[in-house]
Amino acid sequence: ALVARVGTPEYTNVIAAMTLLSGLLLAILGLCRFGFLADLVSRPVMIGFLAGVGVQLFITQLPAMLGLKASGGVWNHITDIVSQAGAINGMTATLSLLVLGIVLFSRNSRIPSEIVGILAAVLFAMIFNVGSHGVEFLGSLPSGAPKFLLPTFSIEMLGAILPTVLSIVLVVLVQSSVTARSLANEHDDKTATNHDTLALGLANIVSSLFHGLVVSGSPPRSQLADNLGMRSQLSSVVTGVTLATILAFGGDSLHYLPSAALAAIVCTLGLRLIRFRELRYMWSVRHEEFIIAIVALVGTVILGVQLGMLVAIAASLMERLRRQYRPDDAVLLRDGVLSKWAADRLGGKVGRLSQDTLVYAFGESLFFENINYFVARLRRAIEHAKHPVSYVVIDAGAIDDIDYTAVETLKRLYRELGEDGIAIAFAHVSPGLRSQFDIYGITDIIGARNIYTTLSLALAHEKQASAHEMIKDLKIASDSYVVVGGAVLDMMHLRDTHNVDLVVSRDVYDHFARKRHWREVVLAGGKRILVHEQYNLMKSWMGNSLASLRRDANLIDGIPTVSIDRLINAKRKLARRQDLADLELLRNNAKHRR
Repeated sequence: ALVARVGTPEYTNVIAAMTLLSGLLLAILGLCRFGFLADLVSRPVMIGFLAGVGVQLFITQLPAMLGLKASGGVWNHITDIVSQAGAINGMTATLSLLVLGIVLFSRNSRIPSEIVGILAAVLFAMIFNVGSHGVEFLGSLPSGAPKFLLPTFSIEMLGAILPTVLSIVLVVLVQSSVTARSLANEHDDKTATNHDTLALGLANIVSSLFHGLVVSGSPPRSQLADNLGMRSQLSSVVTGVTLATILAFGGDSLHYLPSAALAAIVCTLGLRLIRFRELRYMWSVRHEEFIIAIVALVGTVILGVQLGMLVAIAASLMERLRRQYRPDDAVLLRDGVLSKWAADRLGGKVGRLSQDTLVYAFGESLFFENINYFVARLRRAIEHAKHPVSYVVIDAGAIDDIDYTAVETLKRLYRELGEDGIAIAFAHVSPGLRSQFDIYGITDIIGARNIYTTLSLALAHEKQASAHEMIKDLKIASDSYVVVGGAVLDMMHLRDTHNVDLVVSRDVYDHFARKRHWREVVLAGGKRILVHEQYNLMKSWMGNSLASLRRDANLIDGIPTVSIDRLINAKRKLARRQDLADLELLRNNAKHRR
């Protein structure tokens, strides 16, 4: 022990103090409605944990059923059984098999099979005088009531036992909820985790006042109560009164009960905790869930209940994180071909489908752990299109939440795709997600007209105005800006673009910065730009100020644009796929002009 030696009064006080602290924490968790922590346990973890407890019970009771001596953990019991194999007591093993068979094969009788097994064991012991054959009996129980004594604390003790107490509280909470839910599911009943947690806390507080151990929802004892037909809280009261009566007046009543019979009954409880059918079904429908159950089982057997449960919960959370990181996704429309699922979702209301439109569905909310995967999968879908993509619709039907990291990544993706001449829209946007879009500024950046409640509306979108019309709509004096980027190619009628990039004067920048719905965005390199729908306003471009760009700017229909030489040099430096395609367009245009 950390603060006391085993067997000393100080050790007993430490145990009582740990029980009291555990009870107080459990009561607080119950009152504050923290029972949801039990939801960290998935059903595979629950099945695996209970099976692990069952295997533990079977192994630890086996020596007593064979008339052998064993102590310690599961592995010690196994090694003790192997090393003492030649010393197995035949009469003890026979009695154990008798009780085991009665309990297992008379489960449907009106009288609980455990009681029948105990009576049969006592009768067998009396008829065959098994005591003379080396069979051990339970013996007399200690009599009298426990003494009331309030545990004492010190600062040093609290610091030493607190980590252990916290782990005990977690295990008690999880184990008790797992046990309650398991039995409730069998009887189509409901559980009240917060009330149960409060009750466990109060029970532990009372237990500590009599130097008792930590109280929890024990799987084997709960299984035994269920087997005996107990269905209400009154059964616990009756059990407590019966136990108190035995301790006070009937300590010798179990003197003639063979220990092997009790071990056999506990062993059957362990076997019933192993859900073989459900484990087989789990394997047949989803291997990952089965593996989690096995991790919980093996962890509980090897590491014990406390560490085994923590390992199982960690495995379950990692599997959940893996599914969030790589959820299901699908391309619903590409190259004019609509998937069957998307066609069913649209209900046959499909008009002419454009070959330059791509619809991509993602099966999870967007968070920091999966946003890069989302971007990679979307870009891959675009790259695998046979026809150039100019319009991407993201089906957000399964996206109900988004965090800051995902928002900033979406903003960058929107700008990068815009530079490649690809517009973005969202379909099946829920009110909750739309509210987050508004708060984070996504609505202002991509435009409210590109956010749709249905996929059919997104596919029926109207073609946006040309770059020339969009620039004119800003009503900026011609000496206060220069058009750069893909919009120049749009104005030259070389290709369409969805974003209009302008280098503007400081006064123009500040003017639009004060306008509603315009958002200032900080790019990866620290550069600041103003964004609103398809517009991007900046004070410099590729290291060139407005004054520098105006020196050799071209005029297209009265609109100042960056010189072709500067545009070509910029495209060469950037050297992205769209930039290389633009270079080819500019070269071909120059050849035709000659």
